[in-house]
Amino acid sequence: PIELLRQMVGMGGFYDRRQLFWKTIQDVVLVAACGPPEGGRSPTTPRLLRFFHLLAVQEMAEDNLWTIFSAILRGFLAPFPAEVQGLAKSMVQGSVDVYLGLKEGLRPRPSTAHYTFNLRDLSKVFQGIMQATPKPCKTAPPATRLWIHETL
Repeated sequence: PIELLRQMVGMGGFYDRRQLFWKTIQDVVLVAACGPPEGGRSPTTPRLLRFFHLLAVQEMAEDNLWTIFSAILRGFLAPFPAEVQGLAKSMVQGSVDVYLGLKEGLRPRPSTAHYTFNLRDLSKVFQGIMQATPKPCKTAPPATRLWIHETL
């Protein structure tokens, strides 16, 4: 399949072996995204990559994750009691630590190709926390239980 894509992009079509004629493909834009070749992913051939503009995005550093999510959570917890607001730092640090630990400890392999963790998984924790209202989370224990529920 990759070589057929390469032929389509490089030569503008395919050769039909049954009816013995060239099929020209027009007005097609090919966009692709890929991760590092690990788990169930195979490396992309250089013959295909030469047709693409490559854009590499680095992983976000731990302090950047902490800064972004602490600002979001502190802003959300502003109407909550001070006891709950004080948990923001611990919730963010714990969530980032769990995310980084899972990302390093559960790397994808051919038998476990579904072990792919990305920033979306971390953001889902905070999206779940931000569904709470101040009324049921008046003290630290319910807010802590909510964080545990969203993290696990």
